[in-house]
Amino acid sequence: MKKFLFAAALMVSVAANAQIIDEFDTNQYGWTECSGHDGDAMILDGKMHIVGKKTGTSLFSALTGVSTGEPSFIETHCYAPIDVTKDFEISCDASIKNALYGGRFGLILDYYDEGNFIVFIVSSEGQATFLRYKEYRLVGRIKNNIKLKYQKETDVKLAVKNTYNKLQFYVNDMEALECRYVNLTSSGIGFFVYSRETVDFDNLVINQ
Repeated sequence: MKKFLFAAALMVSVAANAQIIDEFDTNQYGWTECSGHDGDAMILDGKMHIVGKKTGTSLFSALTGVSTGEPSFIETHCYAPIDVTKDFEISCDASIKNALYGGRFGLILDYYDEGNFIVFIVSSEGQATFLRYKEYRLVGRIKNNIKLKYQKETDVKLAVKNTYNKLQFYVNDMEALECRYVNLTSSGIGFFVYSRETVDFDNLVINQ
């Protein structure tokens, strides 16, 4: 009986602490892929390869309606098999190629569509920014300066930890931002690239 209870407890513990490692080659979670004038987002050589092609439109003005220009970003997303109302951690590696001043890249959470999501962005100016969009309009922002060697080719580790409606964002294992009272309702996650920049995302790990 004791052995049975121990085995049952072990199974519950494993189930409660599941780890998801995404193999982009199989695209088992249905990542979106696209190619066009805005940019390319596609699985290439086992990585999510994103190329931004547009320049000249401010990310903030484009999505807040101040400008009539279209957003200058490219994104890819999937709906991860996680319960966003519970604690989880997401980490990935980002390899930036041909970085330009003013370029930005990051992680998307709570994704519904291209006008409703939140995103954690790292910029070439050494700034970490949390943005929340609703119906294409910016409804929340937190920013913080960080130390980041952002060169033409740079490797960066991104991570986010969700603990009881508190989001903590990390860059190279150092906390960059903390956001409280964030009520996530969608399991949509993704990657984001702004302006003319090329980023390969790899080693996506989700722990819950």
